[in-house]
Formats: sequence, structure tokens, C-alpha cells
Amino acid sequence: MSNDKDPQQLAEATGTFASRVAEGTPTPGGGSVAAYCGQLATALGVMMCNLTIGRAKYADAEVRVIAIKNELEALGTEFRSLIDEDAASFESVLAAYRHPKETEQQKAERRRLIQDSLQRAASTPYHTAELSVRTLKLLAELARSGNTNALSDVATAGQVARAAARGACYNVLVNLSGLGDRESADRIKSQVSDLMADSQRLSEEIEALIVTQT
Repeated sequence: MSNDKDPQQLAEATGTFASRVAEGTPTPGGGSVAAYCGQLATALGVMMCNLTIGRAKYADAEVRVIAIKNELEALGTEFRSLIDEDAASFESVLAAYRHPKETEQQKAERRRLIQDSLQRAASTPYHTAELSVRTLKLLAELARSGNTNALSDVATAGQVARAAARGACYNVLVNLSGLGDRESADRIKSQVSDLMADSQRLSEEIEALIVTQT
């Protein structure tokens, strides 16, 4: 479903963030992009809610759709915060590696800073992945009860949310590789695997709905 808006204006609205990503700097990177994808997925879900609420055909589902809309809007706000949070967490990793290491005390402090920053840099995208799966669960419900004219939009949202989840998980894994606490790292890896599997299952569930209707 398309909106009656000037395509040129829409393209310009997306340009700033894309340009920042394209710059030759480590941030914003994949983690921020994953969070942005999550925000876009929630926006498409809210769009379907707005196209469903107030329609007599979907009156029986309206109360639940309103609740889904509220949840998606809250998730969208969290994703927006995570765009900057992810960039900041990785900047802290870079700062930790730049810490002086001339004395033994400095070396010990540098090791501590690196471990703390890697933990933060892993936990931030992990949160993005968790929220992405929560978003997918809401989208899957919406795909079954919302306005069928917007089913393609929710199916698109499902794929974008899946990309958000998987992209975030990739960033978790790369930061876990340097974590000294291997027991903790292995536990988080297992949880990441579950999140990736959930994101695939839910996005395919949504996709199946549009395939069967065409």
C-alpha cells in the first residue's frame, strides 16, 4: 500500500541517517542500522493499526488492535533511543582500547575498561534483538486480525524486523568474541541463537499469510 506523498520529499527525509552511516567512521554502524530497522518495522505496524481502527469490518478486533498500536509505538520509541545508544556503546569500546598502557596500573585499568565496554556493546544490540522479536510477535498477530489491504505492509515489516533482530544478533556476537568471561559469553550466544530462530519463524509465519492470499 502506498501513501500519497511526494516521493522526492520522502527520499530526502531518509537521506541524513544513510549519509551518516556511509561516512568513513565506525559509528553509526550495523547496530544502529538494526535499531533503525526495528523502528521502521514498528512504524509499518502502526500504519496497519491506523488503517484498521474505525473500520466496521474489523470492529471485533478493534480493542486488541488499539492495544497493539500502543505497544508498537512504545517499541518504536525504544528503538529510536537504541540507534544512538548503540553508537555510544561502541564508541566506549574504541575509547577503552585507546586508554594508555604504559604502566601496569594503566594496563590493568585498560583491560577493565575494555571488558566493561564490550559487555555494554553486546548488551545494547541484544536488547534491540529482544525488542525486534517482541515486534514480530505483535506483527504476526496484526497480520491475522488487521486490515487485509495492508497485509503487504505488515509482511514487509516482518522482514524488516527480522533483519533488525539478526543484524543486532550479529553485533552481539562480534562483541562477545572479546569478552573474557567465556561462561557468560556462551550463555548469551545460546540466547542469541534462540532469538535468531524466533525471528525467522515469526517472519515466515507472517510471510505465509500473504502467500496464501495471493
